[in-house]
Amino acid sequence: MFNLNGRIAVITGAGSGMGAGISKKLSEAGAFVCLLGRSIEKLEETRKSLSNPGASFRCDVQDEQALLRIKESIVSTHGKIDILVTSAAAPGVVSKLEDTTLDEWRSVLDIDLDGVFLSCKTFGSVMVKNQYGRIVNMASFHNVATYPERVIYNAAKSGVEGLSRGMAVEWGEHDITTNTVAPGPIRTPRTSWFLSQSPDVEVGMHGRTPNIRLGEVEEVADLICFLVSDEARHINGQQIVIDGGWTKSAWWGDYSERKNEK
Repeated sequence: MFNLNGRIAVITGAGSGMGAGISKKLSEAGAFVCLLGRSIEKLEETRKSLSNPGASFRCDVQDEQALLRIKESIVSTHGKIDILVTSAAAPGVVSKLEDTTLDEWRSVLDIDLDGVFLSCKTFGSVMVKNQYGRIVNMASFHNVATYPERVIYNAAKSGVEGLSRGMAVEWGEHDITTNTVAPGPIRTPRTSWFLSQSPDVEVGMHGRTPNIRLGEVEEVADLICFLVSDEARHINGQQIVIDGGWTKSAWWGDYSERKNEK
């Protein structure tokens, strides 16, 4: 377990799924976790699972003024912000590019890209002032290999990777590291819904993945806990894909069948 005692962490999208799992992991490592999300009820459910009290803030990451108020509240109480993890995500839009409306495009980019920019700008300003910070932005393996009808999501997450790369170069001199974590298929509520559409989907995902399984939220949280720890202090500007080897495989076969043959 990495030691985050005394660290103040801000997690966006902390009400469920990936954000909730990351919040719990950082709390177990000793951080005081400030949970941000749209539903105060879901945030409170997450907060009850933490190892130490934490704090909940109802917030839409598209609302810069709300983010500024939360920043001032955290700084007035704790005097600093050490860690930021941006995991807020828009509902997925599955659409052919030629059928995609501008409203659909904006609905994803407003949260998945603009919300990351605003969160980093707002909470990162405290890190610049204090000359210390650890930022992890959630990207996606879609930055490396994508599906049909995922153009908007791919564009947004690719933008997050580019934003993070630029931040790493600009803020590294302030002892601030900025990295992106790009999960592949991970078992979350959103993925579970996707898998529920057909029993063949999960079988196909297993067969496509060298590790022959989906990842778990806790595994992503473990990686993030490392990246925000002092053990990772010289890792900056990197995108780390966590997908069981999915994006590295060019094989056309089924890994499940290959394993069963042995």
